[in-house]
Amino acid sequence: MNLNEMNAIRKLKNPKTPLLILLAALAIFGLVGGHDVSLKLAILGTSLTAAMLAEWALFGAVPLAVLQSAAISGGIVGLLVAPGADPRFAWTAAVLAIASKKLLVFHEGKHIFNPAAFGLVVSMMIFGNRINWWGNTSAVLVIVGGGLILMRLRRLSLPFAYFIARTAGIVLLTSINAGRAALLLPNLFFAFIMLVEPKTSPGKRPEQWIFGGICGILATTFYHFASVFEGDLLALLTVNLLRPWLTIRLAALQDNKRTSS
Repeated sequence: MNLNEMNAIRKLKNPKTPLLILLAALAIFGLVGGHDVSLKLAILGTSLTAAMLAEWALFGAVPLAVLQSAAISGGIVGLLVAPGADPRFAWTAAVLAIASKKLLVFHEGKHIFNPAAFGLVVSMMIFGNRINWWGNTSAVLVIVGGGLILMRLRRLSLPFAYFIARTAGIVLLTSINAGRAALLLPNLFFAFIMLVEPKTSPGKRPEQWIFGGICGILATTFYHFASVFEGDLLALLTVNLLRPWLTIRLAALQDNKRTSS
């Protein structure tokens, strides 16, 4: 395989540009023909500006790929925060999202938490819940656009595991009819865009099923017993923290299986 072919494969597997396009499309759908356009633009502008400034302040001169990551984190924050919310909520969430990538890392240098989820949860603890997921404007865009990105990254198992566990958890905690709530747009956006962030989610399929399944169960539990917070985001931070332990445990189980056979 020559150098040009290797570069082409890297570009194909790089999700930043298509993800930015997807987020921009969702923002446009939310703005065109919707209400509170100026308030939505203000929230988006605040979160994007805060993320870019935080990236520059923490990292100095940064390459385009890093700026794309900052735009993704800021964009997700802006699409989740309720229009008209205190600007400090969006600003704090975006700054903390970027800071977490630099300050909260595993020993190998990878950041521990999904940046946007971390920033939003901490901001909720400071200012209260100001999230309404207004950027979930098109289920088709989320599923098709997100699905194509996940096919490239080979991470489709994550949202499937999440939805199965999420639905099962709702059925167990409430009633069978309530299981339909697992397909609400906030969960679609979360499953196809946030849960699957490459640096904080597993790449191997067996780990993906465990990671997504635990996240779905925890999300339902958090929503049921701590509804004041966003259960999906709390669940994601929890499995982010548990990911090294899950990897070690799964590797040990596979070694034991090979030894016994």
